[in-house]
Amino acid sequence: MSNFVGSFILFQTSIDQKLHWLAHWNYERQEFMLPGAKKKPFETFQHCLIYELEKTFELAPFDDFILSQEPLTHLAFSNKPTPSESSEHYIIELFTFQELQDSARKILDDDLRNRWINEQEIEAGSTLDAFPIADLFRSLFHKAKLANRLS
Repeated sequence: MSNFVGSFILFQTSIDQKLHWLAHWNYERQEFMLPGAKKKPFETFQHCLIYELEKTFELAPFDDFILSQEPLTHLAFSNKPTPSESSEHYIIELFTFQELQDSARKILDDDLRNRWINEQEIEAGSTLDAFPIADLFRSLFHKAKLANRLS
């Protein structure tokens, strides 16, 4: 049994009149996932993300971006990927991101670890060029009803 308490950032944009979400390559798991991090016991969910954005993307809070004050959603759920695997338990908050400077979006777009993916790719579990997308991404997509949320 594994537990994950953490938060993810929701970068959303429209490309060719379709919603896309930013996915970040996770080298350890070898798949794309929403950018985020596991929360340390002394951190708030929001501070966990601010630190991750500073560390991973070298973005400066309040100069390059701000996060929503309140989470877009708070989710607590269990998932059992296959009958032979043990359950995974999650407590997750999703936050929206507002870029304050065009340079912040450019940093995200220029980072080769990032990819804008659409609903069809999330449902298929892989990008158009066959890179895997985390099952957790699909779970969050449905549980948070991301397809129904507009920027």
